[in-house]
Amino acid sequence: MDIVPSFIANLFFFGFTLWLGAYLLAHNSPKMTVRLTGWGVLFYAIALALKIIWGEQPNGLLLLPALFWVGAALYLVPEETAWRQSGIRIWMLTAIPIFILTLLNAWFSLIAVLALFACLVLIVKFKPQSQGKPSYALLVVIALFFSLSTGLLVLPLNWFPRSWMIPALGLDLILLGIAITLWDAFDEGESIRSHILRSLVSSWYYAGALAMFVVLAIALDGQITLGKLIALVCVIAFGILTQTFSDSIQSVLDRLTLSRESAVNDQREILRQTADALPRLSSLDPAAMDEETFTRLTRRAISNLGDLPKLSASPLMNLPAIVSISSANPLDRSHALKALLTQSVQRLKPQGKDGFGTTDEWRYYNSLYFPYVLGLKPYARRTDKASLGETSRQALEWFQASVPERTLHNWQNIAAKLIADELRARM
Repeated sequence: MDIVPSFIANLFFFGFTLWLGAYLLAHNSPKMTVRLTGWGVLFYAIALALKIIWGEQPNGLLLLPALFWVGAALYLVPEETAWRQSGIRIWMLTAIPIFILTLLNAWFSLIAVLALFACLVLIVKFKPQSQGKPSYALLVVIALFFSLSTGLLVLPLNWFPRSWMIPALGLDLILLGIAITLWDAFDEGESIRSHILRSLVSSWYYAGALAMFVVLAIALDGQITLGKLIALVCVIAFGILTQTFSDSIQSVLDRLTLSRESAVNDQREILRQTADALPRLSSLDPAAMDEETFTRLTRRAISNLGDLPKLSASPLMNLPAIVSISSANPLDRSHALKALLTQSVQRLKPQGKDGFGTTDEWRYYNSLYFPYVLGLKPYARRTDKASLGETSRQALEWFQASVPERTLHNWQNIAAKLIADELRARM
């Protein structure tokens, strides 16, 4: 096998998509749209690795990014939409059967292609109405090209050479992954440029350094064998994955080597996650934000009350009350922001009343205090009620029996707006 431009292009797309998919997953975002997009990009990288090694085009495996993107688009639909959960359940039940049927007959992939175009309609229909939010026009264009590339590649049409369509699909996936990354950063109020650039440079530096040994062996022998191809793909994957998931690897090593020092492990974990989150801290001035943006970011910060590293990247760290703290330690400021938000939640509690109540005047306090301050998960399938206090147990039973999940979500949004209005008034 000779080194030709198509081989170099496939190797580049393999390395870049492997890094991008791993980056989206390593962020450990709570948003399923980000996770599913990451898995889709990662499976494209796996398919491309198989093509580089064996010289075959695994069209069935190349359908997986499309199936993951259908799910990702469904999770973009607002939570208050009535048919959202039904659509997600249908996707979860049909994705694997469609993939298996496509392996048997390529024309079944037409179902996934039609679903991709339906996703375009969803993205356009549910685009943000506020001018303060980024336009979804770029995402629509990228998703359109991704749908076309997938259709031309997996359907047995043979309109274009398959050797052209695989890099085209890779380019579409790269742009789609970057667009989702930027959307997630905007939604969280984070700055992504420094963080993503650092991850890219460090991953490619180590992957390139390792790959040079295999390239040197190829140059000395003057030929590429199957073993060298496998070694080249594996060292690139090893270099990228070990750097992208370095924090997770360090956590595993700590648990193995410091198994008797649980307190030390917890502290090291918090420090690592905080150090990783700091490059994401935005310089946005809360006083310059419009009301909608400030409310949305306040809602995000409240949902991260139990996660100090994520809280350290919140734009609310730039509140005057937090900036005025003399300590330069980001963890100290995270604790200060957590205390500030917790006090604001406490002020939602009906005055002069203790314990737990279920009347209307309690609902906004209950909707934030128990899930975020106490960390109660009302709709978790398995909850150890014996470990809960009497008040928490009463709250859990009330949520499960009387408060639908969508209703709780609406209450939390209203309560977050009340807290945001209070914070803005104090600036």
